[in-house]
Amino acid sequence: MALDEIQRKREIIESRARVREFVFGIQDGLMSTVGLLAGIQGATENNLVVIITGLTAMFAGAVSMATGSYLSSNAEKEIFDKEIKDAAELAEAEPYIAAEGLLNALSQEGMTKEQGYRVVKLLGQQQGVFLRTFQEKVFGLGTAELNRPVRAALVMGLSFVLGGAIPLAPYLLLSGLQALYVSIALAGLTLFSVGVFKGRLAAKPLFASGAQFFVIAVAASLFGYAIGLVVQYFFPGISIPAG
Repeated sequence: MALDEIQRKREIIESRARVREFVFGIQDGLMSTVGLLAGIQGATENNLVVIITGLTAMFAGAVSMATGSYLSSNAEKEIFDKEIKDAAELAEAEPYIAAEGLLNALSQEGMTKEQGYRVVKLLGQQQGVFLRTFQEKVFGLGTAELNRPVRAALVMGLSFVLGGAIPLAPYLLLSGLQALYVSIALAGLTLFSVGVFKGRLAAKPLFASGAQFFVIAVAASLFGYAIGLVVQYFFPGISIPAG
């Protein structure tokens, strides 16, 4: 593998750090929206109410998910940066302790004491290289910039909107149980595709990965519809006339 190929591989790994937000956002948008739509459909049987409720939940959920993603990612980044700073200060103030810690870490990875000592001595001649190696090997603080709060929030919010729009779309053209069935089918097929995508990136069996997402989506939809029927049974007065 050439050096430029290694660099491209690193860039791919960093870009795939957003897969978590994408998968989480789209599956949450799909499952929460299709479950809600099924529940409202079962309770009211009013297409307009279903659409308005779905749109409100979709955009409110997207804002909530994006905000939560930003705050959590930013908090993680601040803690991560603080730990890197502390490690750098320790290596500068106590170089012998840092060298001993790195030597111990290399020994745990299979190096002999003699080999580890030579590596540590060689790294010690380049302070920057020694520091990055010390941070990674001793404290597990890698240097790849994987944590970007704003990008994480955008991916989370947009994928949630995409996930919510898919099961909502049939209600713009159809109504009643026909819209519900198409909505569930679209949600299931989309989640199956997301599962296949995840399986491809993780080198897992594609059909099994897709089927896992599909089954969960259909189960969530049926559960939401059942809740709507229960609500309608105990509170029949909430049904809103279609006119």
